[in-house]
Amino acid sequence: MAGWPGIDRADDQRLARALEAGDTNALAQLCSAYVARLFDYCHVLLRDQETAAQAVHDSLIMVRERISALPDQRLFRGWLYATTRAECMRRRAELPAERRRAPEADAEGGIDEATRALVHAALLALSGQQREALDLAVRHDLDAEEVGLVLSKTPHEASVLVEQARNDLDEAFAAVVVAATGRDDCPSVPALAGPPGQPLDAVRCVTLARHIAGCPICALRVNRDVPTAQLLRAMPAAAVPENLRGRTLATAFSPEHAPARATIAMRLDPPPPPPPAASEPGERSRKASRVWVVAGAAACAVLVLCGFLLVSPGSSGKRPAGGHAAAAAPGDSPSEDGGTSSPSADVSPTAKSGSPTPSTTPTPSVTPTPSTTSPTALPTHHARPGHHRPPSSAPSPQQPGSLAVSGCSMEHDDYQCQVRLVAVGAPVNWAVAETKGVSTGGSGTAWPNRPVYLNVSRPHEWCLGDGSGQVFFSTGQVAQVTWTC
Repeated sequence: MAGWPGIDRADDQRLARALEAGDTNALAQLCSAYVARLFDYCHVLLRDQETAAQAVHDSLIMVRERISALPDQRLFRGWLYATTRAECMRRRAELPAERRRAPEADAEGGIDEATRALVHAALLALSGQQREALDLAVRHDLDAEEVGLVLSKTPHEASVLVEQARNDLDEAFAAVVVAATGRDDCPSVPALAGPPGQPLDAVRCVTLARHIAGCPICALRVNRDVPTAQLLRAMPAAAVPENLRGRTLATAFSPEHAPARATIAMRLDPPPPPPPAASEPGERSRKASRVWVVAGAAACAVLVLCGFLLVSPGSSGKRPAGGHAAAAAPGDSPSEDGGTSSPSADVSPTAKSGSPTPSTTPTPSVTPTPSTTSPTALPTHHARPGHHRPPSSAPSPQQPGSLAVSGCSMEHDDYQCQVRLVAVGAPVNWAVAETKGVSTGGSGTAWPNRPVYLNVSRPHEWCLGDGSGQVFFSTGQVAQVTWTC
């Protein structure tokens, strides 16, 4: 991208270490490296200068205040963009009725106006997710793992998405070039491309691209030697407001802005855990074999122990003298959530600081019961003087969690949006039960403070008018989805 200097991954890790160490110069260095990039990214998502600037401001404050939540410094760039994207998605509901676009930044080595118009026309034929993935990979230099972190995908899914988007952009660009310059050369083009001056939708782009692949006349109009991604990299960026850097640094360091910093930091969701890598069939079978071997060994050990207890002295089944049952060993009591624990990748600032956390697992009290071989129960006056046994009580069952669902909206050039799911109180198993007017699906487990984003698509990639749809979940919640053309 013209005007954006390259940033090495080692520089990212150095910035992350400096922020975590409390270096007062780290935020200024972060602003110098990323403010222009992040503002252009936010402006693409929001298309409003002031809203995009505020999203960048708050995102940088979040990153500085919650840097301890970063699970791995090698993921700093992806985490930075994921934090910024989440803030942009939150602000989409707050966009003004009349948006004011930012002017273009002055940059050398740009492309001419006619080529820019063709690139814009080709981009409109892609889905919103394809455009965003290309923007992150081509213009912002994010790798597949980082793109996946931003878009909640595995690295493989992100790589496939970017590669398909590159191919679709090449075909769409060829189609718009032929539609703009080849109508007089090939008699099939006017019918396939539609009226002159009308933007090509996705269907016309695909149809025209197929025609170009088999037409020797139209193929001459397309220069395949220049990848369209290079043209995308040369597109101008949005100009950063002059006071954005100063506002961010003032909020970060001024004592009077401490309440604002705390409020902004609370909006940051914990980073999602890395998606689990799929095991090969052979590896899965080897793991299963190891599990069965360990389980068999454990079963044998239990049988040996039981036999020893049966033949050992005093194993007649009577209770020990004194009427007190054996105390449970540490760790023998079940966990509070019934044996289900949250994933280990859930790293919070408190957990990372190393401060001890009191256990919330209740220790069940053991109350002696009368022996079935004794004619009468042990009288209570045999207890030690001053010793009062607490009454037996069963541990209260864990309260079930609930699912919080947030809808989403699409604009005229967006084909998809993301519904946000998050558990409240305890983990919740969810599934898409039914859809109305939109397309989506899936199921899983939602965890508290760890949102899940579900991609929802409207019926057609081209927009035929304002519309709405609904996503019904197995838990009873309904997400509202709207689009505006």
